[in-house]
Amino acid sequence: RTNTTAETCCPLPRKRVHRHKIPKRCGQQLHNISKMGIAMYFHVGIVLLFVAHNVSASEPYGNVTLQSPIMSARVFLPFQDGSGDSQYYVGSRFEHGSMIGDVVFGHKTMYGRDMWRTPHDASWPESGVGLASEFGCGDDGPTCEGKGDITNGVLGYKSAKNGEPFLKIGVGALVKGSCPDCLTDPTDNYKFNSPYKFYRQPKWTTLRSPSSNEVSFVHEESLGDLGYRIQKTIRLEGDMMTVRTILSNSGKKQISTPWYSHHFFTGDNDPVGPGYGIDLGLSEYGVRASGTLFNQPGMGIWAEDLNTYANVTKARDGSISMKMTKTIPEGVRLKAEFLDEQTHTWTDGSFTLHAPNGLSVEERIPELQSQNRNPFIYKYNVYAERGTLSPEPMLLLYLQPAETTVWTQHLKFTSPVDAKFGAPYLSMFLPSDWQITSFMYWRSALAVALCSAAFAGFYSMFISVTRVHAYSPIPEVAVDVV
Repeated sequence: RTNTTAETCCPLPRKRVHRHKIPKRCGQQLHNISKMGIAMYFHVGIVLLFVAHNVSASEPYGNVTLQSPIMSARVFLPFQDGSGDSQYYVGSRFEHGSMIGDVVFGHKTMYGRDMWRTPHDASWPESGVGLASEFGCGDDGPTCEGKGDITNGVLGYKSAKNGEPFLKIGVGALVKGSCPDCLTDPTDNYKFNSPYKFYRQPKWTTLRSPSSNEVSFVHEESLGDLGYRIQKTIRLEGDMMTVRTILSNSGKKQISTPWYSHHFFTGDNDPVGPGYGIDLGLSEYGVRASGTLFNQPGMGIWAEDLNTYANVTKARDGSISMKMTKTIPEGVRLKAEFLDEQTHTWTDGSFTLHAPNGLSVEERIPELQSQNRNPFIYKYNVYAERGTLSPEPMLLLYLQPAETTVWTQHLKFTSPVDAKFGAPYLSMFLPSDWQITSFMYWRSALAVALCSAAFAGFYSMFISVTRVHAYSPIPEVAVDVV
């Protein structure tokens, strides 16, 4: 015999047993299950809400999002064996392990991607993001101006013939003469901003990190008697980001090269204009013989006059400030050099960038003052376009064979409201943030998913409660099951 009501409520195994005990109220079990179900839907929704701010389904490039309680930053991953991810940058100019951007502080953004070289081309030399850095001086030619043999971030270029490889530090092995501009230039000069073909695929390895708010890469390359090893460690803690670079000379010849971080800086995708500014950490600024605060080497050739768009002033303590007075139009480029071999400064390469949205970022490199020889300041430039305001303090590095040097960028982010909205994932509730193009699509999808989950949960609870009331009480008696 089978009790059909009991079977409907709590199905029992189809086998012969002598006696089976039925619980007092199977309906109560279903009611409890329904409550567990709605709780599960709620908690899953909260988890999705937290995770979705850090992982965008539409993001096509491999990346890691570092988080602190008040901000987040995205690190785009360089090429690694065994990874099926696409790389944000595979060009021949910037370090592949230095693509750090998409900083979110409270509900505001900086170092974004929507204002620089769009649509994005991962192989184009200029298509970096945020803190993209380069070994070299940002000019054409295999060497940089100054005392001694200062290479432009390239090793073995002069001795290589067209079609043969040379090394670009932080990038890898490139083929000499393979860039488009090389074909039309009879000088055989290195072209820093023209795309070279790779001699072989550069490889990076992600190292084990002690915490989830830190990521570290290592990359090395060699060619005959030349070689280098570079390690990048990016860490985010509170309102402070540190980017530590360790460079080793693994070859048998000396390495001498400048290095700088480009700082592709904008705030909330506002074009560079009024509201933007820079305070340069040059308190011991040396007076030039000409009496001018800066030089503009490209003016009248490829750049326009900075004074047309900015007001540059010098305070009594020697500090330099630059405030933008006019929005930079499309196609206009500006460059100013604040240091050369005739000026001297005791500086840690510091500056403070200001954006119209109220956010500021201060950077300093303590090793510039704590080490006697390596590295030290080489130049201090500022570059600007409509899509970036870029302070570029340049370091000069000298490494003998088997020698290693290290420097650390310390970046402190601040806001007038001190990120009062708390953790960055809460910013998705703010109307202004929903207007950011890169966030709108996946946040809309998330909203639909959460609403669907909530509806399903309430529907499940309603149906379960209705069924519970439809059940008749089942006495606590033994029932024979055949």
